[in-house]
Amino acid sequence: MQNMTNKATTNMTNAATTNMTNATNPARRVLPYAAGVSLIAGAALFFAGLATSPPSTGDDKAAYLQSLAADPFQTQLSALLLHYGNLLMGVGLLALPLLVRGRRGSVVTLVGALLGALCLIEMSGALLSDWFHMEIGRNLPVEQAVSLSDKVLAHPAQQLAFSPGPLVSLALLLTFAGLARAGVIGWWSLGAIVLGYAGLLFMPYDTPILPAVGTLPMLAVMAVAGLRVVNRTRVTVPAAAVSVA
Repeated sequence: MQNMTNKATTNMTNAATTNMTNATNPARRVLPYAAGVSLIAGAALFFAGLATSPPSTGDDKAAYLQSLAADPFQTQLSALLLHYGNLLMGVGLLALPLLVRGRRGSVVTLVGALLGALCLIEMSGALLSDWFHMEIGRNLPVEQAVSLSDKVLAHPAQQLAFSPGPLVSLALLLTFAGLARAGVIGWWSLGAIVLGYAGLLFMPYDTPILPAVGTLPMLAVMAVAGLRVVNRTRVTVPAAAVSVA
C-alpha cells in the first residue's frame, strides 16, 4: 500500500513538473505569436510586392521580360517583397491547426496548412527567376531571351520545385474549410479566397495596383487568421500559467 501511495505521489509530482515546464516554456508563447505576426506581415508584404510590380504592356513573355528589364530597381523591390510575403505566409500557416479544438475540422485544417505552407515556400523561391529574367531581358535580344526563359522553365524538376500552381488555392481552401468547420472562422473566408485568387489571376498587370487590390479579400483572410493566432496565444498561455500556479 505504501508503495502504491509513493508511486501515485511521484506521478503527480512529475505531472505537475511537466505542466510547470510547459507553462513557463517561452517557445509555447513565442512560436505561435511569431506565426500569427508572420501571417499578417506576409499578407502586407505580398500586397506591397504586387502594387510595386513593373507594369507590363502585354500578356506575352516578351512583354513580361521587357517590363522587368525596364526598371531594375522596381523589379528587385517587387521581387523582394513578394519573396518575403510568400515565405512569411507559408511559415504562419503552420500555426493555424493549433486554433482547432477537438476533432471537427482538425484533419482538413492540418492537411491544408501543411500543403499550403509547402506551396507558399516554393513560390517564395520562385521569385529568384525575376532576377534571371531581368538580366536576360537587359542583355539579350528579346527573341533569344524568350527562348532561354522557356527552356529553363520547361524542366519538369523546376516546375515541381517552384511552380505549385493551383495547389496553393486548393490548400488555402482546405485550410479555411477546416477552420470554418471547427468554428474558428466563418465560411465567408472561402468566398474571399476564391475572389482574391480570381483578382490575382485576371486583373490587368499594366496597372499593378489593380491585381494588388483584387487580391485583398484573400490577404484579409490570412490577416484575420493571424490575428486569431495572436489573440489565442495571449489568452491561453497566461491561463495555463495561472492554472499551474
